[in-house]
Amino acid sequence: MLRTRALTALLGIPVLLFFAYLGDYWFLLLVMGIALLGFKEYSSLTRGTEWKPVEGVGYLLIPFLLFAVFQGSTPLIISLGVLFFAIFGLLPVFFPARVKYWESALAFWGFVYTGGLTSFLIALRLLPYGFYYLIFLLILIWCNDIFAYLLGSRFGRIPLASAVSPKKTLEGTIAGLLAGVLAAVVMVYLFPKLIFELKMGIALALLVGICGALGDLSQSALKRSVGVKDSGDLLPGHGGILDRFDSLLFAAPFYYIYLRYIICAI
Repeated sequence: MLRTRALTALLGIPVLLFFAYLGDYWFLLLVMGIALLGFKEYSSLTRGTEWKPVEGVGYLLIPFLLFAVFQGSTPLIISLGVLFFAIFGLLPVFFPARVKYWESALAFWGFVYTGGLTSFLIALRLLPYGFYYLIFLLILIWCNDIFAYLLGSRFGRIPLASAVSPKKTLEGTIAGLLAGVLAAVVMVYLFPKLIFELKMGIALALLVGICGALGDLSQSALKRSVGVKDSGDLLPGHGGILDRFDSLLFAAPFYYIYLRYIICAI
């Protein structure tokens, strides 16, 4: 299992970094692919419990949202958000025999989870020096995930949230946080384009580590509620897209907000 996970990572990480470096429409297309595959997995999970979300609408609207974020138009993003909420809200009105209100609400949540959260990766890449900030985030997430998995499985004794994810431990989470902090210290000195101080880098590492762990637990809660182990089987050794990107998707909005509005340096 560990060898398969490592091989998948070795093949996938260079592709992700290459598209992140290219930026522009290339990165938009990559993120759009991740969002649509994630929405497909989400829809498959919900169908497993006889939930019937309105999938087609989500597949149609996710690209519109991501393109609006790519254009950097806040009024357009807000307008689309309101419009999309209205569309999902009115589906049970015009198709009452086929769509229950809770089914439409469930689909809208999947749209927000996959399309909404991935949009922050695009917004992050569009910032000045966005490539460096994106790499900083990815390395923090990878360090957290790797060391939480390795040290947690070896030394973990205290469950972090046993009702949701029995294998995740407090020791593993702490190990991931410490690894992220160490990585942040190194990267602040290695990346001359990063314009925040060391203490800000450490704060970001802690923020990303905590949010990433919560995102992992949130995805575990979804899978447990429908009685499956993985969200999919697209990535050997990792499961599905949501299994691999759950921490990143949950952490990206808080990371962006902290960079953009709290540090106020970019």
